[in-house]
Amino acid sequence: MQEIKDITAKNPTRRFTSRSRFFPFLAVLAFLSLSRLLDGNMGSANEVDVLPLAKQFANPNWIPNDWYLNQPAGYRFLFQSMFGWVAAQWGFLATSIIGRLFCYGLVAAGLVAIAKKINLSLPFLLLAISLFLAKQSVAANEWLVKALEAKAVAYGLVLLAIHFMLAGRFLWMSFLLGLATSFHVLAGGWAFVSVLGWLALKSKLRLQRNCFGLILLGYLVGSVFALPAIAQQLLSSSPVHSISPSFIYVFLRLPHHLYPFAWSSKAGIAIALYLVVLALSVWLLRRERSESYTAQIELAQFTLISFVPFVLGLAIAPFDAEGKVLQYYPFRFGDVMLPLGTALLFTCAIEQRLRNNHRAALLVSILLLSAIVAVQSLNFKNQFLSLAQFPTVQQEVSPKWKELCAWVNQNTSKDAVVLVPPGLQFASFTWLTERSTVANFKLLPQNKVGIVEWYQCLDDLSGRSVLEQASAQRSTIGWELSKALNTAYLKLSSSQIEALMTKYQANYFVTKVSHQLNLPIAYRNQDYLVYAKR
Repeated sequence: MQEIKDITAKNPTRRFTSRSRFFPFLAVLAFLSLSRLLDGNMGSANEVDVLPLAKQFANPNWIPNDWYLNQPAGYRFLFQSMFGWVAAQWGFLATSIIGRLFCYGLVAAGLVAIAKKINLSLPFLLLAISLFLAKQSVAANEWLVKALEAKAVAYGLVLLAIHFMLAGRFLWMSFLLGLATSFHVLAGGWAFVSVLGWLALKSKLRLQRNCFGLILLGYLVGSVFALPAIAQQLLSSSPVHSISPSFIYVFLRLPHHLYPFAWSSKAGIAIALYLVVLALSVWLLRRERSESYTAQIELAQFTLISFVPFVLGLAIAPFDAEGKVLQYYPFRFGDVMLPLGTALLFTCAIEQRLRNNHRAALLVSILLLSAIVAVQSLNFKNQFLSLAQFPTVQQEVSPKWKELCAWVNQNTSKDAVVLVPPGLQFASFTWLTERSTVANFKLLPQNKVGIVEWYQCLDDLSGRSVLEQASAQRSTIGWELSKALNTAYLKLSSSQIEALMTKYQANYFVTKVSHQLNLPIAYRNQDYLVYAKR
């Protein structure tokens, strides 16, 4: 292993005392926490999806007959094993906060370590983080710092791996990338592909095949928990259906991540702007040529290489009519790495450019950070106070919806099945009521059979009037499709609803008060009705 380290020896950097190492970590962790820790816990982000799955994994008797919650763990096995018992013992809000702190700690450790390699001081690192948090995605709506889920853990591990990459400690790098893959196959996998591309540029390493052998071995050891999910995805056949699982996944459910033609028209401008700023940053760093220049350039190279799969995905998109390639998220890693790498290198270039007037630069950075922290602190205070009414607007839970869910929880049997509107805003029903439902647009299974069954359930809940047209025309996709499904659900007739209740052995039907039906009313408030089975 020493041989591998010697191949890419870097210029020496200053030594840090244990205290000076720990303070930047705490500062970055606090900065991230002020910005994101109490922002929409169990809200529109994926916590409303993944944390109930984790709790069900740890406690199969929680809602034993819910179809979605009892889906196979798949690539989330390690995540659910780690956080499921926390959710079962301490509840979803505590799990969200504890898990986010854990993820932010990984991210903070990675960013501080990378900053030391590229000679970026703490004030300017915090400015870089501010720039990045303002827009974490260049086009495909990916994020690195937000809620608790499998990819949040994976990205924290990836940042630590990037530090070891820049330090030439490739065995640790490969193991951490493997571990990231065990938490999230695609986040860790695409990071590893980018690292392999970066290593291919190093001519000395090409001559040392044993180096790549050790790197692959470290990666395989770390990714052992992901191997069953990878094998299942690649080897299992798709169920016989008129629409393929990959088409459903890419074009109907996740076009905001996977279908470039569904993105904002400003995406191309954003990509070009980031690339220009990155090039300008490299040019400024080249002029200064500090002792950390090698690490800075290598980070820039890695940032560009990570964007190659993104560009390939753009090239493939017009021809991938079934989403066979796009389903593997070629945009994922580059979408966050380009903004992050650009923010780090841009602030690094500015700091080095101003080093002759260091006091003035430090003063400006402190003033900017003070303003940012003041705003974040005010938001954090308001978010903290709102926890007294949890769940509330931050969780997209209105007072009347909360009242309805409380009634269902207190007045129905534990094995009751309830038909609920399938739109995104109703995804909270299961964890609030602890009752089974049929399907929700937000809650998408991660296996081929489950995806097709999910499609069929939503088709039933919308009276078979929406999905076929959307599949044929691709005119109503993603979030718009969720709205269309809700609209169709609210037009179902009494006979259609009775047929659905029989098919899914449901006891109740939840709808808006404007949806008048010839069925017994079990509960009503100003906004919602609950009809009972005859």
